[in-house]
Amino acid sequence: MRKHFFKRHSFFGGLLLTLLPFVADAQPLDDVELEFQNKGVVATIRLTGPVQYLRHFPESHGKTLEIYYERVQDVASTEAWVDDEVRKSPPSKLIPGFTVTTRDQLTKPKLVIEFSREAEFSVEPGKDRRSFLITIRPDKQPVSNAPLPFLPTIGAEAKPAAGTILKPEEVAAAEINRQARALMMQARDALAAKQNDLAVEVLNKLLLLPPNDYTQQGQEWIGVARERSGQPDKAKVEYDLYLRLYPESAGAARVAQRLEGLSDNGSANSLMTAAGGDKKQAPSVTTFGSISSRYYYGRSNVATTNTFNGVTTTDSQSMTDQSMLITSVDASERYRNENYDSRLVFRDVNTKNFLSTQPSYNRAIAAYGEIKGRTQDYLVRVGRQSSMGGGVMGLFDGLAASYGDAQNLRVNSVAGALVDYSPGPKPRFFGASVDRGAFSFYGINQTVEGTLDRRAIGSEYRYFDDKRNAYGLLDYDTYFNAVNAAQFMGMTKGLSLMPDSTFSFMLDHRKTPSLSVRNALNGASTSSVNDLLQTMSVSSLRDLAMARTATANMGQVGITVPVREKWQVGGDFRLTNTTGLGSSGQTIDPLTGLPISQGTGTQTTQGFVQTTPGRGLERSVTGQVIGSSLYKQGDIWSASLTLSSSGTVNGHTAFFYNHNQINDGWMLDTTLQMSSFKDQFGGTTTQIMPMLRGSYRFRERFTFDTDLSYQKINTSGPQVTTDIASLFYSAGLRWDF
Repeated sequence: MRKHFFKRHSFFGGLLLTLLPFVADAQPLDDVELEFQNKGVVATIRLTGPVQYLRHFPESHGKTLEIYYERVQDVASTEAWVDDEVRKSPPSKLIPGFTVTTRDQLTKPKLVIEFSREAEFSVEPGKDRRSFLITIRPDKQPVSNAPLPFLPTIGAEAKPAAGTILKPEEVAAAEINRQARALMMQARDALAAKQNDLAVEVLNKLLLLPPNDYTQQGQEWIGVARERSGQPDKAKVEYDLYLRLYPESAGAARVAQRLEGLSDNGSANSLMTAAGGDKKQAPSVTTFGSISSRYYYGRSNVATTNTFNGVTTTDSQSMTDQSMLITSVDASERYRNENYDSRLVFRDVNTKNFLSTQPSYNRAIAAYGEIKGRTQDYLVRVGRQSSMGGGVMGLFDGLAASYGDAQNLRVNSVAGALVDYSPGPKPRFFGASVDRGAFSFYGINQTVEGTLDRRAIGSEYRYFDDKRNAYGLLDYDTYFNAVNAAQFMGMTKGLSLMPDSTFSFMLDHRKTPSLSVRNALNGASTSSVNDLLQTMSVSSLRDLAMARTATANMGQVGITVPVREKWQVGGDFRLTNTTGLGSSGQTIDPLTGLPISQGTGTQTTQGFVQTTPGRGLERSVTGQVIGSSLYKQGDIWSASLTLSSSGTVNGHTAFFYNHNQINDGWMLDTTLQMSSFKDQFGGTTTQIMPMLRGSYRFRERFTFDTDLSYQKINTSGPQVTTDIASLFYSAGLRWDF
């Protein structure tokens, strides 16, 4: 079987090996998985970093679902996530297909899930705080207009060609198939004679045989026999088991249709029996993904007015801000049998810049192979992958493995090299962690150019039930002897005064950027730690890194309340504080290697970083109203207002959004953002930015979308006034396969 696995994946394996040298991009989406569970099909949307769930809308059904969240700083330093990243769901005959798109990452971060047709769902955050779980009920509407077959169809008995000599195991398999076919014919005759109890008895005998050519067919028709014999609950068990064993088979849609007739809510009651757990799944291969290409263009006009000694001068210039073509490939292949579930994933983004001042580049954001046991609890993933916690600081090339059940005891290990945008050599690390129940404990060691970069121990706590969840994190760096990150966040549904409400909170304390010897390179004239070590000791290097690391604290609370069926009201309050930095570093004379006064040296290694004041206490409060199906079925309307203040700047931001399904193929989004801020010196900055976005889906697998936006920014001070007018548009085509 192992030989078969690698042979089947040889093409994808070549992609993994050839693309590892590229660097990564700040892509939010990691993966989308489907799993048939008790209440329906659970879609797990994994992100590349931690997030805090805020709210989703509509509450339980619709063709468009929006999930709002706050991005949470991880142990690692993070970069801005991009908009318009799209991920397609794996194929399924039980639920409508869907796409996941990132929107408004710099303003109101959200995921937009577009189903191919109306769906019923529920949403909750994942236990790993890096995912959302969407439970989708199987389609209520018939999956086929054709009538269901009344009796099973049994083909002719397969016989070897004359003169063929069979091996002993082939003789045994042929005999089992012969017995199974005879039993299948007996069951068909019993069903035709309406002797349904006899059909159940015969089909049970068939299913007790070793796996054969008639096992799958027998599993379907024992459900039919039980249904016709007046045993609907037992029929649900058999249909449920069929969908678990053969979710991608041609008969899955037919069985789902039968199950729909028995289930008022469109989903099966999971009543798995011990005998059912012994049934085996036929091997299946699924390949899916998408290829997209999108062109971006932007042009700005900048007018600056200066007033000096009563004389006013105006200078204006026009420029092209961007002209580039971004092509993305997302491909996955999955092979499953009764023993393991394996997959290969490849995602790549190529950016072709048409401006001479901006470089073109290619970035592989995922290129890994994974194998996960189904009869034993193990997982091995190798290649370019996103961090799954355990103190790993982001995307890396390497190996991650785990063994055991997290509720009892699971042991994890990881090793590799980080992939990021920072210049210079990449850090290498290894680590291990243990999960038991609600707690996880980890340790990690990281070096760069042979010098210790980070050595930390940490713990994570997770609590989940139907109405509450909580997550805690503590990361302590033993090399710096300091807390790198401490965090506690949670959510509860149903407050005493508002039983339908959802309340969330988060407390966060961390170093920014994350504690690392490489922080000493901030402001230095080199990207090499070894260069700094030519003029300073290891302990001095660590002290310099600490001096160039600030501390950030944040507290946030939020509440969401549904108002009748079509409305939802939410609010968030946040306090943040980031400390300043003292001056650090010195200029080194390259001839003597001794420090000299600032500004007189000919070469700087450590660099000199001026004192940076703290940002003081920053406060913001946001109110949001969301409505659905107000003008047209399935439309979404949203408005929010944020008031913010700090020691230096006060202002407000208003955001309006509308989503409309024009017809079966066209969708139209409109947004409007307006803001106004005033600083401590009396200067003001105002902005207005409308945007129109449209998309058209045709031939099921192709989507064309385009957007047009205009931005007007005015900055006015005592002596200088600047007006910036910008026009941006983009257009692209995506093929889903």
